[in-house]
Amino acid sequence: MPSIRDTYMDDYGISERETRDLEELCKTAQGKELMWVLESAQNANPLIASEIFANLTLGLGYDRLSQTSFIPMQRKDFQGYRRRALKNLSDRLTMEKQKKNLKISSF
Repeated sequence: MPSIRDTYMDDYGISERETRDLEELCKTAQGKELMWVLESAQNANPLIASEIFANLTLGLGYDRLSQTSFIPMQRKDFQGYRRRALKNLSDRLTMEKQKKNLKISSF
């Protein structure tokens, strides 16, 4: 696997369409889904989790965030951790869907 900065969504097996859907979910998430976005950001990189969370949910870019928060890495690294957070969220959604299907099929 390439370094975080050189790992893209297709390296994770996630299509452009799925990426757009994940990004839209982040911007509209509420309740449990919002917690999953935060957990995904924390698992991607705890040091910059709040900045990744703001980026995903509010659409604030690296340049805007770095004006008010110290981000101890370059933009390319930040974007890599952002992509990892989206991958984490995708995995979480897949797991939740499987759990839901398992509960339904057990009746």
